[in-house]
Amino acid sequence: MKTILFYTANGVGLGHLQRSFLIAKKIKSKDRKIILVTSAFSPQIFGKFFDSLIQLIPLSDKLLNSSSKTREARINNGQKFAKAIKKFKPDIIIADFYLTSPFTFYALKHTLDRFPIQSVFIWRLSDSQKFYKDFNDENDRLDYFQKIILPHSQKELKSLLSLSFFKKIKNNNRFSITGPILKKIDKKKIDFCRKKYKISSRDFLIVVTLGGGGKFIEGQCDAPERIIKKFLNIYPSLINIIQNLKVIIIAGPYLQNLKKKSSSQLKFIRFEKNILELIKLSDLVISTAGYNTCNELLTSKTPAILTPLMRGDKEQFERASYLEKKGILKVSKNDSSHQLFNLIIDCKKNLNRMKSNFKKFSDWKQCNNKTAKEILKLLK
Repeated sequence: MKTILFYTANGVGLGHLQRSFLIAKKIKSKDRKIILVTSAFSPQIFGKFFDSLIQLIPLSDKLLNSSSKTREARINNGQKFAKAIKKFKPDIIIADFYLTSPFTFYALKHTLDRFPIQSVFIWRLSDSQKFYKDFNDENDRLDYFQKIILPHSQKELKSLLSLSFFKKIKNNNRFSITGPILKKIDKKKIDFCRKKYKISSRDFLIVVTLGGGGKFIEGQCDAPERIIKKFLNIYPSLINIIQNLKVIIIAGPYLQNLKKKSSSQLKFIRFEKNILELIKLSDLVISTAGYNTCNELLTSKTPAILTPLMRGDKEQFERASYLEKKGILKVSKNDSSHQLFNLIIDCKKNLNRMKSNFKKFSDWKQCNNKTAKEILKLLK
């Protein structure tokens, strides 16, 4: 029996946790036990993919108001992590978190300094300048990992990084560019969503989604609820222009104070487990430019309007700009409701052209199996 331990942090979104969930689904078997150590607020939101759970204290703005409580929580997390290692004796650790977070890294460092275990880091690209900086300045942290996996396509990395830097990574045996980690569309769930939300073929469906919906002021993470606010400002005008308009707003599990009344044409929900299938049903998506969201758009081939948010760095801005240049989406660059209105009308007029541009991503495919195989090589 092999024991595999996943370590993820909470965030403002669900990316770290969803990647862990999808990798674990490929790795788990009768002779492999999955342990999850996490500070995520809702570790079972995608389903229970682990045999045992160790819940750590999450980092928050409230916690950071007290340096003594932050220090106490960091130490407590390190001790709980080390205790889990002693109890479960994992053969490998798979970590997915924001590399430069000292709070999150401490628990792993505290543990690996005492119990050297082979470890893998899933490193979702930050903005290019920060990625260069982290690559050069965070060697003391990266040295804790025997394998570093970049869950991006080579085409994407080539477009965002300099050619020399891309080759430097590709030729380094510690790094593996495996491709995106994402869900596949389940056709049965498309029908389920259609019935659940009473979507007809006549409807023009707009899905507004905020991903996880969280904010973290101290971590330079923008509040996403402004996307909902600017959309609601123009909704009365949209229903007068777009025939059979239907809107589903998915606020995210971490959004606070969601108190909105739904109607037959405008529905507010906290979370949709089958969001990929709902996006596939949509004519247009309005969202942030997070890793998960953009992969869902590429998988479903659904045009979108994205509002990039700061997430400790500018990776969402770079990702949105890259996809906008490919012609599959538009970027809303400010908080103007008027600008969003014009973008929606423009997208509606050009939906067919935007959809045809998805052929530029014909090689964009799920690489969960490839990622799992890279990890399992270390267990042999």
